[in-house]
Amino acid sequence: MLLTGLAAATAPPAAASDYRSLATWYHWGRQDNFSVATATQTSVAEAAGYELIRREEAWLLPQRTDNSGTQRSLYLLYNIARGDFMSTATKEGLDSATSAGYTSHGLLGNVWTSRQQGMVPLYQYRHPGRQDNFVAASAEGIASAESAGYVRVRVEGYVYPDTAF
Repeated sequence: MLLTGLAAATAPPAAASDYRSLATWYHWGRQDNFSVATATQTSVAEAAGYELIRREEAWLLPQRTDNSGTQRSLYLLYNIARGDFMSTATKEGLDSATSAGYTSHGLLGNVWTSRQQGMVPLYQYRHPGRQDNFVAASAEGIASAESAGYVRVRVEGYVYPDTAF
């Protein structure tokens, strides 16, 4: 993965306890990826028959640390007709999801709008045949998406990678 355009240096995270771990779950029958970051979202994934794939896809802020526009919310959305969860932090992603019938299912956490020292992009992927969306930041998540035929759509924001702590 090529990392370019680094922003001004920022201190790396102090401890994992200051962040939320973004985990990836998968439902084999529906072929749906589901990203979670809270205990409630984990319970929803387990109750719906999803299997945990990666515990630490990336690290998110539970709350914004400032209001300067350097951070934005990563939302969890759900489309009942498709049985599909998706996550997005961009206006483009929210507009697209809303027009496709997705509704809010809560907040996963917060991402940065530009790359800081030690961060990686959080990519949105979509599988055209499955109509499935999911976000990935780890090398394993990205490789898994691309080998399964998912197409990279956009950068949702920037996060600390799974190896940050």
